[in-house]
This record gives sequence, structure tokens and C-alpha cells, in this order.
Amino acid sequence: MFTFSHHPTAISVLDGIKDAYGYLQKSWRTWLPVVGVIAACALVTHELVGSLDISTLYHQDVSTDRVVWNADAWSKLSGAFPARLVDGLLSGIGSWVFYATAIAGLRNRPVTISGVIVRGLVSLLSGLVIAAVTIFVLTSLLMVGIAVAIVVPPVGSLLVILLALAAIPVAVYLLVRVIFTSLAIFDGFGPIAGIRESWRLSQGSVSRMLGWGALAFLVTIGIGILASFIVAPYARSGFAAVAEAASAAVTLTGSCLIVFMMAVLYESERAHKDPTLYPVPAWPGYGSYPAEPYVPGPYPARPYAPGPYTAGPYAGGPYPIDPTAIPGWIDPNGPAPAWPTAPYAPGPYPANPAAMADPTPAWAANQAQPAALGPAGPGPDPERMGNSNETDPTQQPPNTTQPPEAPAS
Repeated sequence: MFTFSHHPTAISVLDGIKDAYGYLQKSWRTWLPVVGVIAACALVTHELVGSLDISTLYHQDVSTDRVVWNADAWSKLSGAFPARLVDGLLSGIGSWVFYATAIAGLRNRPVTISGVIVRGLVSLLSGLVIAAVTIFVLTSLLMVGIAVAIVVPPVGSLLVILLALAAIPVAVYLLVRVIFTSLAIFDGFGPIAGIRESWRLSQGSVSRMLGWGALAFLVTIGIGILASFIVAPYARSGFAAVAEAASAAVTLTGSCLIVFMMAVLYESERAHKDPTLYPVPAWPGYGSYPAEPYVPGPYPARPYAPGPYTAGPYAGGPYPIDPTAIPGWIDPNGPAPAWPTAPYAPGPYPANPAAMADPTPAWAANQAQPAALGPAGPGPDPERMGNSNETDPTQQPPNTTQPPEAPAS
């Protein structure tokens, strides 16, 4: 399962490489067997038909100084092309596994063979649609340039040159806008809906995606150089087939890393366009940064503040996993704060607040008040003082432990 080093909206391109490499290490049980199978097939095909070296197909005649095809050129081509076609087909299926593994890490889903094949065929159909639209647009522009060149030759020639120069940035722009199509399709979208989703996610983020693409291109070049260093000893020692298999393994591993990197960017753009997917909890005393690392969700049902949410900037981690470790943190679901411990009159209290207007406590009216209060408590009842045979219960026996008072002088 993917884990992000920062909030998905705040992931930089270097964070994307680090997170992709971390997931590459976690998911090796899924992608490494595929790489091994494809490398083994490359080894077998190279042993059967050899390498497709163009220089072995022709030679230069010394007498006439002309290029002449070798006698076995056609046999080499007829055997090498099918082998390379098989290698390309297996590499394409391997890329389907990489896309499926990336989405499985983002959504915590299992990778199934049926899902890889079905989603892969849908992505292939989507690629055909994109290719057809691109060819139609370029052909239409070329026909317009040729027509103008026929009618007005100077203007038409200049127009053809301008169209040729403008075709490169336009092609790069369109490639960036549809780069998420395969990931969206493996995420559950259809062939046309996947193109629309890629177009939506790339809206307003072309410059950012160009930066990620430039770094991915540099990583690809670095992996190619690494592959050349790895296979060079085998190629010089005569084990050309082993060199071909090792080169295929290194290249496919690099391709898997690039796919995982684009999956991180894909999820980051989803978090930008749909802030509710990765909300930032605003807990009391906890600020606006949740604990890291961030899992792709769903997040626990916490009292999130309503959106919209801003895209940062986010402070760099690491953040504590337990929010209670942050000074000043208050549990939003904890007990109520303690009230002041002032001396309150004992209850019961009336339910009607208007009854509290009388300053006399309500509980005093419900108790019998004595007739008179002496210095030491209530006195005898005057109505019963005439009866000498009746003892006053309020009178206490004399205290024999105290000495009698001295008579007054």
C-alpha cells in the first residue's frame, strides 16, 4: 500500500521519487516475477534468432563502393522481427501489470489476472483513439499547408514550416494532458472517460507535470546508462543473450519505477482537484496538519472542518503519529472542562429560572423555622413552660466536667 511522505497536495517531485521507490520495495512480489519472465523470454529469443544488428545485414562493395545486402539478410530479418514483436508484446503486458500494481497500492485492492487483461485492453483501445485523433489533426494541418502552398507558393511554404515547428510543442502539450489516461482506466474509468479524467486532472498543472516528466526522463536516461554498465561485461565475454536479458530486466524495473512515480503524481492531482478526498483535520490544538505518514484513505471518521481546503504550504515532517503528544492538544471527544468550585447553596433547585429572583434560597421556605434563636441555638417553647412535670427536650444536663463559675463580687 502506498504511503506518502507528505500530504498528497504538498508532494514535491523529489518526494514522488522517494515514495515511488518505497512502494517499489514493498510490492516486489507482484512486479519482480513479471520482470523475470520477460527477461527470460528475451534470453530465449536472443539465443534463437540473435540480435538485430543492422550492420550485419549489408556490406560495402570494394570495387564499386556501393552498399550491397548480404545473402542472409532476409533470413535474419524474418527471424528477428517476430522475436522482437514477441518481446514488445510481453513488455506491453508487463506495463499493464505495473499500472495495475500502482492503482492497487493507491486503493488497497488485489491485483488479478482478469483485471490486468481487461483494463489493459481498455487502455489499448483508448490509446488507439488518441492515436487516431492525433493522426487526423496532423493530417488536416498538413493538407491545409499543402493546399496553401499550391495556391500561394511563398505563403504556403512558410506556413508548412511554421506548422512543422509548432507541431512539436503541441504534441508535447497533448501528451502531458493525456498522460494519466492509463492510470485512470486501471482506476475504473472507461476508454473515453479515462481521457476526460486525465484532461481534468491535468487542467492548470501542465507546468508541474512537465517538471515531473523532465525528472522521469532523466531517471530513464540514468537507468539506461546503468543497464549499459551492467550488460557490458557479459557482452564482451560472449554471453550476448545474458546481456540482453539483464538489459531487459534493468529497463523494465526502471519503467516500473516511473509508473509508480506517475501514480504518485496522479493521486496528488486528484487531491488538488477534489479536496474532500484527503481532508485536513482541524482538531483543537492540533493545527491544520494531520499525522504522517498519510495513507491513501479512507481516513477515520474524525470531525473534519468543512472545505474548501487550501493546498498548503505544509511544514516538513516528520510529524508525531499520536496527536496527544503535541503540546496543547485537546481531545474533541473528551470530557467537559471542570466548572469553578465556588460555594453553592445545596439543592434541590427550581426548574423555573424566574423563581431565582428572590434572594432567599428556595430550600429555606420548605423547612420549619424555630420561634427564636438564642446565642447557643433554639430556646424552649413558651406555651409549654407552665407544665413543670414536662421536661424541655432542648435543655441539656449540666456539664459536670466544667468548674462552677465564681460568684460575682
